[in-house]
Amino acid sequence: MIEKIQQQLQAHVWEQTIIVAVSGGVDSVVLLHALRQHLPQAQLVVAHVNYHLRTASDGDAAFVANLAQKYQAVFEQCSWDAVPSTGVEAQARHLRYRFFKQLADKYQTQTIVVAHHANDQAETVLLKLTRGGQASQLSGMAATNQQIKRPFLSLTKQELVAYAQLHGLMWREDQTNADPNYTARNRIRHDIIPALQQINPQAVAHINGMAAQIQVQSELIQATAVAYVDQLMMNWPSVPTAWLGPTLQVFCQQHGIFQVKQAQITQVVNLLHNAQKPTGSVRLSADKQIVKSYQQLRLENIIDPANTVQVLPPTMLKLNQWQKFNDDAFQWTNQSPNETAFTVAFNLKQPATHLDLRPMKTSDKLALIHGHKKLRRLAIDEKLTPAERRACLVLATPENEVIAVRIRQRWRVSEDFAIKQDAMPNWLAWRIEEK
Repeated sequence: MIEKIQQQLQAHVWEQTIIVAVSGGVDSVVLLHALRQHLPQAQLVVAHVNYHLRTASDGDAAFVANLAQKYQAVFEQCSWDAVPSTGVEAQARHLRYRFFKQLADKYQTQTIVVAHHANDQAETVLLKLTRGGQASQLSGMAATNQQIKRPFLSLTKQELVAYAQLHGLMWREDQTNADPNYTARNRIRHDIIPALQQINPQAVAHINGMAAQIQVQSELIQATAVAYVDQLMMNWPSVPTAWLGPTLQVFCQQHGIFQVKQAQITQVVNLLHNAQKPTGSVRLSADKQIVKSYQQLRLENIIDPANTVQVLPPTMLKLNQWQKFNDDAFQWTNQSPNETAFTVAFNLKQPATHLDLRPMKTSDKLALIHGHKKLRRLAIDEKLTPAERRACLVLATPENEVIAVRIRQRWRVSEDFAIKQDAMPNWLAWRIEEK
């Protein structure tokens, strides 16, 4: 047993300073003891979180502090003073790992070691399987994940208890761990896994073996999916259908979105295959969405509706007067504009007191050589993105007839207002205003 634990520790490269997560339970007590035996000269920093969830919590903290002193280690404690009423397990996990990483920064080390073992791994895999999610999550916890090291993942709980008894180690028992109704993990630990072991005594080992296989396969899938990411963004139909899901997952990870559910990936794939929706979006997180725009995909920030800029109201253009609109200045003029301004020429069918410059409406129509076309249909034909549609401008008469529409910075003049040979032209001139 001693040799097996030593072999697990020897499989890792250790820094001079190590953050060791110690709760006071048998797993972490064995971890601290084994590390001190294996690395007698290392600086061990014992990290303990006092959750204040049990009356024995303060006693656990005092026990771990004495243990740190016994093994010539630095003792660091985090106290959870504001315990939430819901989501306790998830928030407790977030608290302790944030604390561990703060200590790693403080002591300038990249090594945080925790005492997760084979039984923990089996419980994690079964929890993931029960709750649903990505198949890659069934690989369980990684032996090394950035700063986190888990050297005991191949050791069972029974082996760690045997080590502790052999060395006469003392530890604290968390009574809540014995209650199968306390958490879903407890139910799996006390009811499900023992039932599986009745079917096969090697159930824990086989679950972990399957998780290891899934890990290898996930790495192979990831390596292939990475090669499709650029195609996914620029021309998603060129990506084989079977690889759309894995490639979307990799794309999200590359952009720091790690909590994407399988249902969201499926929703994006369904959107891609929906020929009736050439554009659309799927929300991925609180502030990110993936947007389909014909053959392209992109990631966009979700703008809080409370903070969005209101639709710009129409601006009245009077003849030969400059008028600011958004970030530009515009002028309707019947005089040949100077060379410093951008212009588009058109003909007015009848005199007007003013012209209106405004955002495009879905009901607007543009006269073409062979009839009229709604600007909504024109936007589809031009494959405009939602952002480009919002940026379209319309020049209209007081009677709301569309004179011209600006699409992607290019103006298209209605056939009803096209320049005639015997007509005196009008111009819409504009310039970029200096900020």
